[in-house]
Amino acid sequence: MLFLQITSAVTAVTLVILAMCMIPVLAELKKAAVSMQGAADLLQKEITPLVKELRDTVSDVQTVTSAAAANADGVNMLLCELGHAGHNIRMINKVLGIASDIVTNSSVYATGLKVAARYIVDRIVKSKIRG
Repeated sequence: MLFLQITSAVTAVTLVILAMCMIPVLAELKKAAVSMQGAADLLQKEITPLVKELRDTVSDVQTVTSAAAANADGVNMLLCELGHAGHNIRMINKVLGIASDIVTNSSVYATGLKVAARYIVDRIVKSKIRG
């Protein structure tokens, strides 16, 4: 019976210590989530004007295309260049998507590493001070 009481007390103390350690970690995770939301909002604000400019560019390209269709000379070359422009726009879109993913994930990983490092350093310093 005494063994059961001791193990119950050790388990209770362990759970209390675990809860005390998890509170700062959860607070840092909340800060990381807020930071990540801010970064995503900032990225969205940056992408919106870029998309508008790309749409304006496509509109200008369509205007040039219609004017060039009246002239038979060089239409094939113009269409080839328009294909390259479309390809470049798709590549820009892919790069922006990748950059968005990197920005979104990097702050979470960095914050997690920062919190873990602080926790480990604090534990090491406390153990060296005590012992």
